[in-house]
Amino acid sequence: MSHFYFKTMDNDGMIPGDLPFEFPDLFAAVEEAKHVLAEMALDGLPQRPGGTLGIEVQNGNRSAIVRLRLELKVDYIDSS
Repeated sequence: MSHFYFKTMDNDGMIPGDLPFEFPDLFAAVEEAKHVLAEMALDGLPQRPGGTLGIEVQNGNRSAIVRLRLELKVDYIDSS
């Protein structure tokens, strides 16, 4: 088992992960980060177009190894 930290970015700003999570490998950590990101979206989508929710997966040394982002994109279509 390896330690991973999740640093999150939401509508309130950046929150460093203080407690490590244990996963068998990086792929399991990324899968959990996807679930956490989906839960964050349930609490509220980004407040402005172009805003993002995100998670940075860090290894046991707190070095970033994967970034996941959920972006709100709004495209207005000219129907004239």
